[in-house]
Amino acid sequence: MSGSNLDKLVSTKHGWHVGFDKQFDPKWKPFGRPRAKQLVEYVPLFMRYLRIWYKLKKAKRRAHMDFINPIPLQQIYGAPIGGLGCGTIGRGFRGEFCRYQLVPGLYEFQTVETNTFTVCIRRRNTTSYCQVLIPNRLKKKGLRAWNAAFPAENGRYQALYPQSWTTYDLPAQNIRLLCKQLSPVIPHNYEDSSLPVASFLWNIENLNDEPVEVSLMFTWQAGSASHEFVCRDISHESIKVSDDGISAVGVSIKQVLRDMNLEYCIMGKQESDNIITTRTNFHVDSETDGRDVWLDLVEDGRLTELKTARATTLQSASCVCITTTVEPKSIKASEFVLAWHMPEIKFGLGQKIYSKWYTRLFDKATLTGSTLCIYTMKNRIKWEDAIAKWQQPILDDTSTPDWYKSALFNETYFIADGGTIWLDVSDDHTLPEHIRKWGRFGYLEGHEYRMVNTYDVHFYASFALIQLWPELELSIQYDFSSTITYEKLESRIYLFHGQASHWKTLHSVPHDLGDPDEEPWLLINAYISHDTADWKDLGLKYILQVYRDYVYTKNKQFLTDIWKTIKFVTDRVKKQDVDGDGLVDNGGFADQTYDAWTVLGASAYCGGLHIAALRACVEMARILNDENALNEYEPWLELAKKSYSEKLWNGKYYDYDSSTSRHHDSIMSDQLAGFWYLRLSGLKYEDFEKERVDSVLNTVFNANVMAFGAGKLGAVNGMTSSGRLEIVSMQSEEIWTGVTYGLSSTMIMENLRTQAFVTSEGIYNTCYNVAGLAFQTPEALTRESRFRSVGYMRALCIWSIQKALELSRLENNSKSNGVDD
Repeated sequence: MSGSNLDKLVSTKHGWHVGFDKQFDPKWKPFGRPRAKQLVEYVPLFMRYLRIWYKLKKAKRRAHMDFINPIPLQQIYGAPIGGLGCGTIGRGFRGEFCRYQLVPGLYEFQTVETNTFTVCIRRRNTTSYCQVLIPNRLKKKGLRAWNAAFPAENGRYQALYPQSWTTYDLPAQNIRLLCKQLSPVIPHNYEDSSLPVASFLWNIENLNDEPVEVSLMFTWQAGSASHEFVCRDISHESIKVSDDGISAVGVSIKQVLRDMNLEYCIMGKQESDNIITTRTNFHVDSETDGRDVWLDLVEDGRLTELKTARATTLQSASCVCITTTVEPKSIKASEFVLAWHMPEIKFGLGQKIYSKWYTRLFDKATLTGSTLCIYTMKNRIKWEDAIAKWQQPILDDTSTPDWYKSALFNETYFIADGGTIWLDVSDDHTLPEHIRKWGRFGYLEGHEYRMVNTYDVHFYASFALIQLWPELELSIQYDFSSTITYEKLESRIYLFHGQASHWKTLHSVPHDLGDPDEEPWLLINAYISHDTADWKDLGLKYILQVYRDYVYTKNKQFLTDIWKTIKFVTDRVKKQDVDGDGLVDNGGFADQTYDAWTVLGASAYCGGLHIAALRACVEMARILNDENALNEYEPWLELAKKSYSEKLWNGKYYDYDSSTSRHHDSIMSDQLAGFWYLRLSGLKYEDFEKERVDSVLNTVFNANVMAFGAGKLGAVNGMTSSGRLEIVSMQSEEIWTGVTYGLSSTMIMENLRTQAFVTSEGIYNTCYNVAGLAFQTPEALTRESRFRSVGYMRALCIWSIQKALELSRLENNSKSNGVDD
């Protein structure tokens, strides 16, 4: 708009930009079923699964992996709000409040249309414009009188997580609005990053030649997003608080949600020249109530409290309105804060009550939603500066493309909005000291795959935590180390083969730390598709992550504490080498993270991980001066390398496995996973020859990236040696988002930067600009416009690209300076 200065208040040009009128490709759908030729092996599994699914449904509980009702695609999401482990609320890029995760680890994907912002414009004591600031029509009975359906062509959105900016050009008003949304997700900050708060700073620009009075109203409804969880004891209360020179007015909505106390608090910041009014309670299913609120606002741009209190129900809501006068050709701010305060939680089985991590930052006895709101108003500017300090060096790097900068920060959303749980367990003296000091931390494999800290996937995703909140990564590692010597001999049926086996085997690394709808950390291994004690990658990934985490943190006490469990794990790994060639042998089923892709004998994926893990063991033994371990691991490593080369190298790449199947020589995009971990841990070509690494990367780029999708979809998991899509398994023909990011980081380390960004740009562009999967990046995409498992952990692996950029820059500088790095 001519003469406008509002856009200058957006602190960066970077991020995901989208208009309210954006239309995504409608062809994209959740994955339905495998090909007919693949389906045969899944029929027995599905029948066993169906019995469990119906049993849970009868008990009014969700399956931890629901293949019957995959989450429908909603092409609506923008940056969510909320810190780490405190519960999150999604935002649509058009302004909706959607995808609520208030009950720990359990998502409600409904949009609450009551929760919204409204603007009212008055000139010369007359209302000229009143509009709900979302482009959708409101369906609730009590909201039908409200003027909704903001013109979509007049709204623009920009997200660079954890901030977003929404711009509204008000039709025929010569007024522009800019809403800046922020939650304090700040790396290396272990306090404010855990807060259940969001700041909404509205800047109002008046381009007219006369002053205008502008009112902004924030409305919030009791309950959560659906009726799945029992909500009772609802109350609404208007509040006014002051602290350290800051005053605020608003409303507190208290309730008990699934037997946990929850308080919503919406507050406006009081300034010397604004007026804040409230409507403490109205019913959104009452035409009379809804019309009364609307007419009250339209009448004078303010709200009036009713003299008679309304009854409170799940359909009751509250409003807070800030009214201010904006002078001609000027900009003025109004600030709202939302807090959702659930200090104590329990999981589905209710065996234990926990305090959330953020509560330890305050006096728990007096902590309320208004405390959190005032704290947010006090610290918002400090948080903005901290976020800028973190992001600006990366945004200023002219050697990387703009889309990458958007992808890197926006994919970080999952650390907070991954069903994340951060608990204060400082009083539990049975736990390692590190966990008591830094808290117990967990996040889900995915919004649809409800398992805490799924370890084979965390292997990829953990590059985000170890760089941004390393103490939380170590906390997870300490938790897993405690499980190594734990066994649970109770038997259960595993779905793929229908055979009974132990719940948790001694010295095995568990698949996950439990289901939040059961009792995570107390009931581990929620995954029941396979007995993962027989998986060949989990122990190897544990070794590699421990080594990498030591390299990044230099925390020798951590390595010392964990070392004994490394020995237990390697003893178990040794038993998985059935032919004595030094390599683990896959068992003829899908016994690794590709849990629907059968593999037999020595394999490119697990064999490479095994070699890398043995190298990590050698390096850790040297650090700890453990000569006995070194004498064990060094010859084992040499034997494994010899067997890997003889059994799998075909002159261009490593065969998928050493079997005699016609698919044994498939080109797997993830075959260098072990080498990747070593390279990002500072090692080079001690165990993987440079010439072979280059050959593999060029082969994968040409086949799995360019021949498959012309670089527009990322890297497909499998291609045949003849250059066709490998369709032996549903997973072989999928593109895994996180694996593609990991492959790209490997390419960067080997000075294939152009190929790396071509490879990974396809993932970002497809998810954010084509399929409408922003802020819900799935595990998998297919060429047929299908996706599987939205909101998935593995995409956090994009932070391995950033690590590769930093390490490769150091290596190149060392070479140019003639220094041996």
